[in-house]
Amino acid sequence: MKCMSILLLGLSMTVVILFVGESFFLDVPKNSKLIENNFSRNAGANVNVKLDYQNLTVTGDIIVEKGTYLIENIELHLVGKIIARNDATVMVKNAKLFLTTRGMTYYREGIVLTNSSKFIAEDATIDLKSANILEQSYITVGDEALVNITDSELFGIAFIIGEQNSKTYVNHSILKGPSPINWEFFGVVTHGNSTTRIQNSELDTVTAGDHSSVYVLNSIVHAWGSGSGNALIEVENSDVGTFQWFFDDCTLRILNSTADTIDFAGSALNVQDSRVKWGVQVDGNSTAWLKNISVNRVQASGRSQVWLIDSPAKEINTFDEGRVFVGWQLPIFGTIAVPHTWMPILYVALFLSIMTIIVASAVFINKRWKRWQLKKVRQIAEAERP
Repeated sequence: MKCMSILLLGLSMTVVILFVGESFFLDVPKNSKLIENNFSRNAGANVNVKLDYQNLTVTGDIIVEKGTYLIENIELHLVGKIIARNDATVMVKNAKLFLTTRGMTYYREGIVLTNSSKFIAEDATIDLKSANILEQSYITVGDEALVNITDSELFGIAFIIGEQNSKTYVNHSILKGPSPINWEFFGVVTHGNSTTRIQNSELDTVTAGDHSSVYVLNSIVHAWGSGSGNALIEVENSDVGTFQWFFDDCTLRILNSTADTIDFAGSALNVQDSRVKWGVQVDGNSTAWLKNISVNRVQASGRSQVWLIDSPAKEINTFDEGRVFVGWQLPIFGTIAVPHTWMPILYVALFLSIMTIIVASAVFINKRWKRWQLKKVRQIAEAERP
């Protein structure tokens, strides 16, 4: 009995689970796990907190300090939020997490990561929703925290918000809102010197701002991509609905991809080997390079410049001081371009040049032919001479 008391005392000093209001507070050492409904001490200092529930419902916030909180092989219904801080890790692995956020504000945080903490989802299904079905829920990633979502599905009217040098990775996953047509999205927002990498995935929206970087590879973005504040967005081998709301010195690079439209007023736009179904509109002081793309309509306004290289457009419009240049990539001379207003003159000049070459060639051939015939006649006359 005495030994049991000492054991329980030591355990309580290592793992603390308290109701703070309606919150659980967990201070768990690193490499610990939440798996079954009992406490046990392993060799060394690690402690396992285990749950064997197949279906568990919890009301209250889960707060994780340091250590690892593992949700595995269960279906957890949480009314509240998850907070990880001070290098803590929350992992959802081969499990279902139904998280209903509470609060009085329109934007409700479902998962909050700070102080280099981590949220990892592997083979998981996560459903984020608010107590009011029309309100948004957030996964907030701040202060050098990290989110890593792999082989998982996330649903809800929600956004992953990366800020303060955080990192967000989405790989082979789906982030889907209930009705994108009604602006009920699940998207990723990145700002504050943060980085997001999306690969082989499907989601509704992507937004970058404030010196952040977003990379989209082999993915589908159903609604839109947008950027501002010296942000960088790079898209490769992907399909994006619309690129819009780009401004404030941001940069957008698109390679081997498809988009419905591009509406750009940032700093630099570079589209190569891609297809834009409807049109490209460039405004402000932007510079756009469109190389080897398929596009129906191009518009330049403000003080923007658009360079159409090996990219014939059916319609070109300019407003204000906007300029569009049409050019070609030639093997020896490199890129040659002229203002699009010169194209009618250039076509006429090209036609006249071709006709001049044809006429000159015909005259030259005719003279050579007559000279050859005269030479032939002389040769015959000399051969018949006795």
